[in-house]
Amino acid sequence: MEFVPKDEKAIAENKPLNAGVFQYEILEAWEKTSQAGNPMFELKVQVTNGNGVSRTLVDYLLPKGIRAEKLLHCCISCGIRDVYDSGSLPASAFVGRRGRLRLGIEKRKGFPDRNVIEDYLAA
Repeated sequence: MEFVPKDEKAIAENKPLNAGVFQYEILEAWEKTSQAGNPMFELKVQVTNGNGVSRTLVDYLLPKGIRAEKLLHCCISCGIRDVYDSGSLPASAFVGRRGRLRLGIEKRKGFPDRNVIEDYLAA
């Protein structure tokens, strides 16, 4: 088996951040279709703890259902509420946007814990 060896520091960089409020920047965004056939956004989000430690997470936002509130909050946090209110929101509107979010930890049976974006916070 071929692999890239990691030292203790590199392994520690893969551990989840503690739950709390963090700064973020949206690095990339795509319009996609969910497994259920609904339109959604997939965001690549860099979360920073303020001490130089960051993680890159993927988040999914949908305009309907229980996740609709998270999409609205993300748009408010990003400063693009006006674009959201127009009803026509391109994925490119998210790229490069910064703000604050609430980060949680998802505990998964049989798998390591991982960070999840619980919600986006208004400026």
